[in-house]
Amino acid sequence: MSKKITILVKICIVVGFIAVLSNPAQANWTETCGGNALDQPWQFGCCPAMTMPPTFTQTIKDGPDNNDYLSMDETTPYTGVLGSGSAFGVGFVKNAYFTDVRVASIVNVIGDASHRYCGLGIRANYVIVGYPSDPYPAPGLWANAYIMHIDWEGGPANVSIDIEKVVANQNIMRQGFGAAVPGFNGHSLYAVLDVIGSNPTYVTGYLYEYQGGPLVAKTRTLIDTNGNDPWEDPGVNDAVFTNGLSGIFAQNEHATPVGYHTTFDTISSVSDGPAAVALSPVDGATGVSIDADLSWAEAAFATSRELYFGKKGFMTKVSPSPAGKTYDPGTLELGETYEWQVNEIGPGGTVTGPVWAFTAEGTAEGCLLVEDFESYADDWALLSAWPDNIVEAEYVFVETGKVYAGAKAMRLEYQNQYTPFFTTTTHTFAVPQNWTVDGLAALSLYFRGEDNNVEQRLYVQLEDAAAHKFLVAHPYNYAVQSESYNEWNIDLSQFSAGGVILSQISKITIGVGDGTNSGQVGDDRDMIYIDQIKVCAPRCFNTAGLDLRGDVDDDCRIDFNDFADMAAGWLNDGLSVVP
Repeated sequence: MSKKITILVKICIVVGFIAVLSNPAQANWTETCGGNALDQPWQFGCCPAMTMPPTFTQTIKDGPDNNDYLSMDETTPYTGVLGSGSAFGVGFVKNAYFTDVRVASIVNVIGDASHRYCGLGIRANYVIVGYPSDPYPAPGLWANAYIMHIDWEGGPANVSIDIEKVVANQNIMRQGFGAAVPGFNGHSLYAVLDVIGSNPTYVTGYLYEYQGGPLVAKTRTLIDTNGNDPWEDPGVNDAVFTNGLSGIFAQNEHATPVGYHTTFDTISSVSDGPAAVALSPVDGATGVSIDADLSWAEAAFATSRELYFGKKGFMTKVSPSPAGKTYDPGTLELGETYEWQVNEIGPGGTVTGPVWAFTAEGTAEGCLLVEDFESYADDWALLSAWPDNIVEAEYVFVETGKVYAGAKAMRLEYQNQYTPFFTTTTHTFAVPQNWTVDGLAALSLYFRGEDNNVEQRLYVQLEDAAAHKFLVAHPYNYAVQSESYNEWNIDLSQFSAGGVILSQISKITIGVGDGTNSGQVGDDRDMIYIDQIKVCAPRCFNTAGLDLRGDVDDDCRIDFNDFADMAAGWLNDGLSVVP
């Protein structure tokens, strides 16, 4: 059950799986390791079992205050040849089959390099091949399972966890689901592995400081289906594991240091333990649509749930609780970070879920980012997304020198001394955009030009899904001669007054020229630079040209609200006076 194990022998498995999963029973169990004896009917095994008898052992050892624990040990080096020690040892509780389940254990992460790996297994089935004396080339215990590795091969300061799907001891993952534990110095931790659902199946790993304590690491959720999954090799359609046994394992695939020596305590497997899983938005998601709904998956034991939702740091309980596993939070605020939590309620009580977070699209200043040009690798990629209207030559380029923000902008060059005497670049949205939500009222973009540019009209045109279009020109033709970036705020109502449906924006065009000869000399190419196109909350358009330097809140009015904003920081000077 390794993410690295490769046994270079031909395997001939001719016996059936011992763990035949008919009529699965889901009786919760806990192994306390107390009284120098095991509470549960365990089946232990190792692979490969090349020493006869095997030197893999499992023993109960005395702990402080009679807190006994299970130690899984291999004392012979693993080399993969006859006489070799095992690469890993496994323990399952027999005849206790689970579907949705949480497996958990206290594990001791310490500095000895021979403790390299340990972990938990879930929905496992296994077969014993040639053990202890049958004439097979690779005797031992072979298993299928979802597993969580706890890895500190680089020492306890580099501990991490990872989720894998293992088929006949082989890790079939081509993508990792790992998570690091930052700032860890080595001590006992509480490891948890959850699985819920069947096709799709959701597998998630957690590490806590102690049972019921703070969460220190969490993997991404592995989603397994009967089809080809993104983390599988192309064309692979390995079926989900629908139920099976729960267990633990210890591992070291290196000849030195010798073997493995890993401890477990208070091991449990409970069907009413796995937490809900966030399906959408996933934990940590950014750029989430402000119209997004929440959806999640729950364990089979849950008959109802509690939902908590709110801005980061201000979650409140949703009442009434959702009847199903979706929730519409209404229109989210642009750029805001939200937290949410689902607590499952069942016959055994409430299982508290983790707190998930996501950030809505847009910026904290109330803007929806339309384009920042950062994603384009080269000129061709940008030209494909923002094609110009000139067939004979290319006029759209990635700009990395004269940018407003980030590392890239768009440079639009033009030769409007030639027909058609105007140059445009147009972006077509894959899905029509709704620019009426959350109080959006202004189209904002940053632009600059060159001082030797010929004065020409600069404009923006919007087109909706019904092909209604309207053009708004900058009030000053000399704007293209500005050598510094300027923010141009355009009232969206100008476009709607021109017939454009703002809830169905399909194209945005930026253009220079008016269809008459610009008077540029010879083959002269003028150019402008565009960056940070956004749709924002109301802006001050100041069409009257008033002195609004005191308009702190940018609402085109100097009033008490501006004074209040300024007075909130009255006389702040950022200095500290030390006596």
